[in-house]
Amino acid sequence: MDTEFTDLLCIGAGLAGERVAVEAASCGFKAICLSIVPPRRSHSSAAQGGMQASLGNCAMGEGDNSDIHFEDTVKGSDWGCDQEVARLFVETAPRAVREMAFWGIPWNRVVPGKSAFFKGGKQYEKVEPKENEGLITARDFGGTAKWRTCYTSDGTGHTLLYTMDNKVVEMGVVVHDRM
Repeated sequence: MDTEFTDLLCIGAGLAGERVAVEAASCGFKAICLSIVPPRRSHSSAAQGGMQASLGNCAMGEGDNSDIHFEDTVKGSDWGCDQEVARLFVETAPRAVREMAFWGIPWNRVVPGKSAFFKGGKQYEKVEPKENEGLITARDFGGTAKWRTCYTSDGTGHTLLYTMDNKVVEMGVVVHDRM
């Protein structure tokens, strides 16, 4: 039996595990992930909804900010979430979404002009301004005050996981699967 030494041993190689390993590797630490399944087969690939981030890029998200996002998060948890963690999340989520775009995530983008959407069985219309064209867009998800769910069509988890796995390889993180 061989002994391996590492700075970080991450149990699991889904999105969370691989993201932790990438961060450690980017800080100069040696990271190893252990996983029952190959990373691209982790359950993270099943996520379809998207990632909440208060970018405020689209018409229905206009005026969004971390305070409104925090309020939605706390209310959505029926005041049961760890509010320090929620605050940290809402303040770092916009940066994380943009960082993942830089790594290659093809987030859906704002398309200017009129379009229809349905809410509660009723049809509504929204108008996206020309100056927002190409920015990361968002959709309504989870009853929030503003639209802030960034997504990649209906395969957000799959897209995020494959991109993160590519980043793990690029950073030299060792992954042992089927352990």
